Amino acid sequence: MTRDETATDEPVATARSWVRFLAGFAVLSAVLLGTSALDATGRWGLAILAAVLATALGVETVAWRCTLGVALRRVGLGRPCGRALAVAAVVSGLVLLAFPLTAVVSGTAPALRPDWPWLLVGVLAFHGIAEELVWRGYVFRRLRAGRGFRAATWWTMPLIAAAHVPIVVTMGPAIGLGAVLVAAVTAFPLGYLYETGGNTVWAPALVHTAVDAFKLVVIPAAAITTFSSLLVAVSLTVPLLALAVPRRLLVPAGAHPVLTGAS
Repeated sequence: MTRDETATDEPVATARSWVRFLAGFAVLSAVLLGTSALDATGRWGLAILAAVLATALGVETVAWRCTLGVALRRVGLGRPCGRALAVAAVVSGLVLLAFPLTAVVSGTAPALRPDWPWLLVGVLAFHGIAEELVWRGYVFRRLRAGRGFRAATWWTMPLIAAAHVPIVVTMGPAIGLGAVLVAAVTAFPLGYLYETGGNTVWAPALVHTAVDAFKLVVIPAAAITTFSSLLVAVSLTVPLLALAVPRRLLVPAGAHPVLTGAS
């Protein structure tokens, strides 16, 4: 086993490490936001994922000097913990209740788009995996080194929120501010699922996909306000349920030491 495979991440604490961390964040954000600006529907999600993954691996191997195999695990593409995936699946199912609730409250039901299976693949690739590679696989993981869970998450939140500000311009203040708020608040449960899932992006990616599953449907004009309000409310509250599951029940015995520290 090489030193790369056993070494922990370098803490982002010195001026030099902050410059290196922020440079990597700037590059990853530019690729993520730049590619998603070309297509926000999810149809090109696989292409966006390919671009983000290639960039993330480049940042890890060049800026942080590790092998490609180690970089893949570091960005969060290792083997997930099944318990965290199960919790994420339950949370995702509850988030999706926003759709039937909209039908009950407004009297009009959202309808699946004809190409929804392909859109689902794209949304999972883009909003699920690609975004989580950046927010949890890079930003949270790097800030977590040498810090407690809560401190690392608080440091992560403004970076994630700032990256969602362009939505205010493109989608309007109501939807945009809702997206910023959801991105900031869910930093806690998604970071928790990332850690308890073995420092992998798979569990938070499931929940992230559920939050953005609205791209799979057509919302009747009469139900748009109702649906938007319900989706923001559900997305802000339901993912927090993951934090109610004790870490000791999710983390297998013998897991990486960072997974045992909740402070």
